[in-house]
Amino acid sequence: MTTEHNTDTVKAHYAELAQSYDDKANPACKRAYESLVRRALGECARVMELGAGSSPTLEVLNAPVAVACDMSFPMLAARNAAPEAPRVTADGQLLPFADKAFDGVYTINVLEHVPDPARFVEEIARVLSPDGLFLAITPNGDAEWLLDLLENLKLKLPEGPHQFLDFAETAALSGEVFAVVEHRKFLAFPAGPESFVNFIDGLGGREKGWGLFQYVLMKRRG
Repeated sequence: MTTEHNTDTVKAHYAELAQSYDDKANPACKRAYESLVRRALGECARVMELGAGSSPTLEVLNAPVAVACDMSFPMLAARNAAPEAPRVTADGQLLPFADKAFDGVYTINVLEHVPDPARFVEEIARVLSPDGLFLAITPNGDAEWLLDLLENLKLKLPEGPHQFLDFAETAALSGEVFAVVEHRKFLAFPAGPESFVNFIDGLGGREKGWGLFQYVLMKRRG
């Protein structure tokens, strides 16, 4: 279910969730996100997580330069992992970083909350070096009915103000600046031990395009 969203409504939503957000996050989703981030950006030396919130995912990379950026100060303040990592409060559509400041940027469940995703991706391109990588993980808008059902059953965190992107809309964000390296749906059944989740994904998520989530890995053109 699409809901009206802008900067103020998104900020208010996450301010309310800040203290409990990471504790209530789905463990299977967290494992899958960390695995994707590690595989896609593990070789990057200068990484920013945009929309980092209170998540500890950034720390799995051990990058020499790692920046947690979020528009929500309460979410950043709730971070418990790696307190020495710089935390920057900023709107992703107007980042306070120099051109080519990073060689890797990633977002997890952020695109659906951005009022102007195309502008958001343009700003990410600006702060990425040539051949820099951008990984975006976001709900699969093609399965919106199922995502809404899971939220109604309280099996996932409330989305708040959002507009899900379908598979085609997400791919189109690459524009002329990025080349798409990988774009897939995943997490066909986000519950249970890692081996079981991966088994179900192997049956349908990778081969048949099932999945509650999608990820796109893009490379900044030179």
